[in-house]
Parts: sequence; C-alpha cells; structure tokens
Amino acid sequence: MPGAEFVDVGVNALDSMFDGVYRGKRAHEGDIARVLRRARSSGVRSIVVTAGTLEESRAAVALARGREKEGGDEPRVFATCGTHPTRCGEFLRHEDGGADGYMRALMTIAMDGKRTGDVVAIGELGLDYDRLEFCDAETQRMFFEKQFALSEATGLPLFLHMRAACDDFMTIVERNRHRFTAGVVHSFTGTAEEARRVLACDGLYIGLNGCSLKTEENLEVVRTIPLDRVVIETDAPWCGIKPTHAGHAFTTPLAEWSPPTKKEKYNPDRFVKDRCEPAQIVYVAQIIARVTSRTVEDVARVTSANAARVFGV
Repeated sequence: MPGAEFVDVGVNALDSMFDGVYRGKRAHEGDIARVLRRARSSGVRSIVVTAGTLEESRAAVALARGREKEGGDEPRVFATCGTHPTRCGEFLRHEDGGADGYMRALMTIAMDGKRTGDVVAIGELGLDYDRLEFCDAETQRMFFEKQFALSEATGLPLFLHMRAACDDFMTIVERNRHRFTAGVVHSFTGTAEEARRVLACDGLYIGLNGCSLKTEENLEVVRTIPLDRVVIETDAPWCGIKPTHAGHAFTTPLAEWSPPTKKEKYNPDRFVKDRCEPAQIVYVAQIIARVTSRTVEDVARVTSANAARVFGV
C-alpha cells in the first residue's frame, strides 16, 4: 500500500516455523530475516514479538536486541515479557525459588528490557478457559493477577489474552486497573457485548487479526468497535486469512510473494502456504477498511497511532 505504515503488535516470531521446522520436522532453512524484510517492504514499520514463558521472554528480548531499531530493511523489533495463561503452571514448577523465583526472573527481564527499550509490554497474560487441559482456571487466575506487579513496577502496558473467560477476565482487570497504564486485548474474537465491556475500561484497546475476521458475525462485531480503540496484528505464524473466512473476499493478494508455496516446495521468494507472516498485516487492514467503509491508508494511520500511544513503537 503506497504510503501506508503498519504496526504489527503481535508476532510469534519465536515459533519454530520461522526456523523452518513444522511439527518437529525440518522443511526448509530458517528465514526470519527474509520474513522481516518482506514485512518492511509491505509497509510494516514495527513489530512486537510476543512471549508466553520466562524462557520465551528471554528469547524475545534477545531477538529484539539483535535487530536494528532505526533504518535498514527490517521493521523495528520489540518484545513482551510475561506468561501466557496456558503456561502458568510453570510458576509452580520453577526450580529456582518456585513461583516467587519465577516472578523475580520475569521482573528482572522486564526492568532491564524497559531500560534498553527492547521490552514494550507485559504479556502475554490473561485467561484462557478454552484450553484448561494445559492449565486449570484457578492457577490461571492466580498468576494473571500476580503479573500485574510487573506492569505496576515498570509502568509498561499489558498485552492481554482472553478466551471464553470475559467475566472473570474483566473482573480481574477492573480490580487492578490502577496497576497498569494501558493494554490491548489481543486476537479478539468475542461478541459485541464483550467488546463493549472491554472498551468500557479506560485504556484498553482491542487487537484484531485474521482470527477476528473469520465469520460474518466477527465482521459485524468489528463494525461496532471504534477505530480509535483498535490495533492490528497478525499473530503470525498463526491466524492467517483463509479462503473459507468471511473476510477473505475483501483482500487483494500481495502479488510479489504470491501465490504461497507448500513448505515441502519452499521458495524463499514466496509466502509459505498456511504460515502467516507480518507482511500479511496488509490483509487485516484491507478487511477492516472494507467493513468499516474506510481506506486502508486510514486504517493504517489510525491503528499505528494507537500502537504508538500504547506501546511507544
């Protein structure tokens, strides 16, 4: 999009797919640098690499620290620091001081990362009642609430996860509103009523990606959300926009890297089929533009300004 500048606020850049490994089997060489160059060529000025564990927080910071923050042919890369709800059992299993030791280690990463400018949010944290097989609800609630200490100490905003848990999630967020500056409820797939409840909390924004645009009902919800409370993301390599999705009809392929090729026939100059990447933030913006009767450039401008307001990126 000529002139459009995007911020992708949620990228799982640590995922093994960007190392060329799919379900434990190598299909091609690692290509994160190539993926980042494609993103910059598509107008992505900044990305936020999301972490979901202590170890991922360290790795996300290392990735962010290893990239140029200004100029060059890649977006600026930043990181989050925190523990995903489905991974909160790690607090209890931590060998160096248990849950308190785990929290101290997260705090060190967050404080150091804020000082160097690499960490721009605490997260990914929240509640996920769709996947209780990975961590029970009580443990999720306990360590969701405890992690507000990270935002309170650092002044960093929150990168939030909410799945099938709106009531408990919002109760905890509202109870701790004084402990954080702002936040994004990312990959939002909830109802219009849930969106209203999120937006009723001052300082919260809604993150939209391909998973937010799958069904006609999703698109109707998007129409109800003020653009000045929206940020956009890919959640790459997940949440790609598929032909079966309601929003797909509103996209125009990025011809330079299309059509995608299967991973077994990897072409470094093409997207990989069924692997989303940050360049495809353009598709998210195209869909939002169509369903809200705006231009892609307008969506890019407003959502990027929102991302800058929340994360400083």
